[in-house]
Amino acid sequence: MVESVTKATLIAEILDRKSVVAFDGRPIEDSKLQAMVEAARWAPSASNRQPWRITLVRGGDARKALNEALAPGNQEWAPSAPLLVVFATDVPDPERPASGAKMMLDNGFAGQNLMLEAVHQGLRVHAMGGWDEGKVKAALGMPEGNVVAFVVAVGYGGDVSTLSEDLLAKENRDRVRNDVGENFFDGKFGVPWKA
Repeated sequence: MVESVTKATLIAEILDRKSVVAFDGRPIEDSKLQAMVEAARWAPSASNRQPWRITLVRGGDARKALNEALAPGNQEWAPSAPLLVVFATDVPDPERPASGAKMMLDNGFAGQNLMLEAVHQGLRVHAMGGWDEGKVKAALGMPEGNVVAFVVAVGYGGDVSTLSEDLLAKENRDRVRNDVGENFFDGKFGVPWKA
């Protein structure tokens, strides 16, 4: 029952978004790139600071260096995506300890908007958390006062028959979520939320 209610009421892009590893490398049209940029641009942010610094990397030396800056597991598949999007923000203010969490949260909002718009545009996405910070900064010429939040691979879905056995298992795994009561609480922490 809950599953059918969820599928009937959520926007399709939420359910269609999946962290894929098969990309075909076909370039993304400029109109789709612009739509993704606008979606990220209109994300909410604390005090409207818009702390995200988003770099879209398609090719050239920067892309080659960025591919090499990814964690080894991500290097197995991410280079086939025609676009890597690097989300960064300012290094947190030591006088305001909560500022770092807010800036990362705001980057997450922008990233989610970008990914959902990409899916809406018929593209596939995969957000990554594995990279060498120094190498990413060097690849992009990023100033020292910034920190990388995450990287997203974007592109059209590719031929899964070219994937290794391990990557094929990742590509084909089911998207599962915990029961609502495990993560959502009603009025008090730990009291499972029920519809």
